[in-house]
Amino acid sequence: MKWLKKKRFWFAVIGLAVIAFIAAHMLNAMNREIEVQVAVVETGKIIEQIYANGKLEPAETTRVYAPASGVVEEVKVKPGDTVEEGQVLLTLDMKQVRDQLEKERINLELVEAERLAARKQHFERFRQARLANPDAEPEELDLTAYDLRIRAIQLTIESLEKQLANRQVLAPAGGVVTKFAVNAGQMLAEGSEVAVIADVNRLKVVAHLNELDAGKAEPGMKAVVTGEAFSGRYEGSISYLAPVAEAIDPSSRDAAVEMEVILDQTSPELRPGYNVTVELEIPDQDRLLAPIEAVRYDGEQSYVYKVQGDVAVKVPVTTGKEGDELIELVTGAAEGDRVVVAGGERLRDGARVKVK
Repeated sequence: MKWLKKKRFWFAVIGLAVIAFIAAHMLNAMNREIEVQVAVVETGKIIEQIYANGKLEPAETTRVYAPASGVVEEVKVKPGDTVEEGQVLLTLDMKQVRDQLEKERINLELVEAERLAARKQHFERFRQARLANPDAEPEELDLTAYDLRIRAIQLTIESLEKQLANRQVLAPAGGVVTKFAVNAGQMLAEGSEVAVIADVNRLKVVAHLNELDAGKAEPGMKAVVTGEAFSGRYEGSISYLAPVAEAIDPSSRDAAVEMEVILDQTSPELRPGYNVTVELEIPDQDRLLAPIEAVRYDGEQSYVYKVQGDVAVKVPVTTGKEGDELIELVTGAAEGDRVVVAGGERLRDGARVKVK
């Protein structure tokens, strides 16, 4: 029995020693500093970027139309030529017009002569009537038919003269001829397209924004244009946003908004037709920001560990807009607060910390 009592005694002593050791270890752990990394809560903006694919095009394109009907007599330019405003693009053979004009001028002289003869004949009849009867009254002379014929001929002459004046088709603007649709000997109808002239000294990008991004863009917003076919980065700004979203691909239900970006400058390495990417930076308001790593979650509740002196304090926060690296702290933090971004997985509220 004495032996059994001794055994129980020593078990109790060992148990107390183990408990004391564990308590001491826990107390030491509680008092031991945990190394953490911190970041300062600062006011800033969350930069958001959106992208769109498009093509380079001339900023201005002018279409040239035939000002008069006629047969093409001579072609002066070809696709790829650079032309200046007022330069002759082609001439029309106007021989038939000149012949017709000459006939109409002769017809006008004949009708005017007939009108004059009618007036003289009317006057002569009145003179003979007065000789026979001094009290005779003159009959009214109606020259309306002659006047209408004269006006019709005058209008025809004006039209023919206008056609002759348009014998030369001139470039309405300077640029590069990107399309020339006629050949010598071809009959042209008035108003038909003759050529397309592009101003390649200024370039634009025609691109499409998806439904989610279209509402974030607005005219005047700055853009950066890049492409695989050239090495530079070119700045520009949005000059146009379509008022209606349309499906680009008939097989797709997704709608997009057409956008045009005018480049601030051009370069020999840029050519119309190149595929490009447009990068837009969406402006933002000032926000209270911290690194995303600073925010931790307990269910639906988000919190951060603020470092106050050498102690980590657990503080609930409300988050807002989130970027790639930063997150907005709407409530629970102030500018200048130091929050833990690394080492927080070992922390508890009130733990002593050592900032690396």
